[in-house]
Amino acid sequence: MINFLFPLCKKFNIKFILNDRPDLAKIFNLDGVHVGKKDTSIFLCRSLLGRKKIVGKSCYSSTSLAYNAQKYGADYVAFGSFFKTKTKDDTSKVFFSSIHSWNKFKQIPSVGIGGINYRNFSVIKKLQLDYIALSSSVWNNKLNPVISLKKIKNLIDNY
Repeated sequence: MINFLFPLCKKFNIKFILNDRPDLAKIFNLDGVHVGKKDTSIFLCRSLLGRKKIVGKSCYSSTSLAYNAQKYGADYVAFGSFFKTKTKDDTSKVFFSSIHSWNKFKQIPSVGIGGINYRNFSVIKKLQLDYIALSSSVWNNKLNPVISLKKIKNLIDNY
């Protein structure tokens, strides 16, 4: 699968960030890796991949996890879940106050993930997140994925 997706991403100048597996990111010379609390540390990811690769960290609703990820060299942190989602079973709710706290000392980008779609995007757009990650709103809905993405893009473009 990586042998198919990575060249396709390269062709369209899209970064390929692999979830949970810095070892495979190294073997296939991918653009980076994203790790969670039960995965390899940021320090070990950096040791394996070097400074030029992207390393992201899931921080759930924890500003202390985000601060430590930033301190140890993460390129971005992800907060989630903002809304109920079926993509993952063991999600915890992000408190908007956590994002406001993070924004006071962040030096790296933040990503919002978890149940975000075109219906609820307006609720989180004021949180000063740098990026949003979409999954179920694209793949697990009644709309065609392209239509769903166009609706979100329209909201972002008109923000």
